[in-house]
Amino acid sequence: MKKSGTKTKGTKELALADAIKDLEGELKTLAKEKSSLSQELGNTSSSLTSDVEKEKELQQKIAALVEKEAKLNQKKKVLQEKIDRVSDKINKISKIKSEMKDI
Repeated sequence: MKKSGTKTKGTKELALADAIKDLEGELKTLAKEKSSLSQELGNTSSSLTSDVEKEKELQQKIAALVEKEAKLNQKKKVLQEKIDRVSDKINKISKIKSEMKDI
């Protein structure tokens, strides 16, 4: 009877040893996955930082362009006013010429 009990005990130990080996294998796999995910997270974090910096740079460029646009619109307004004054003067001169011809 002792022999059969010993075999059972040995079989249980082998089964436990196999289970431990399986668990160690799983732990190694999980450690690799964790490392991979950590690296991916680091890359994503770097990418986000880079994207935020790029966004700030582009926002500054847009702000500069908006400022230039405002200046150009102001110049356009001033030039349009000058054109309108010159046009009024031309119309007055044309009117005076017309009146001179009638005289």
